[in-house]
Amino acid sequence: MNKLDKNQIPKLGHKINQLKKRISRTEQNGNTGKVEFRKMRINKIKKQILEILNKKKK
Repeated sequence: MNKLDKNQIPKLGHKINQLKKRISRTEQNGNTGKVEFRKMRINKIKKQILEILNKKKK
């Protein structure tokens, strides 16, 4: 994993929002093939954000 710092939190939040929009669009169209993968990506990004915040506290 690359180096993480608190400056990347807004970028990661933006990426989460992009994935959520893409999920909602595909659910409306009926294409649910990649929805689970995108949800896993969202969880991975959330873990990265928590890791950054925990490093900041130390």
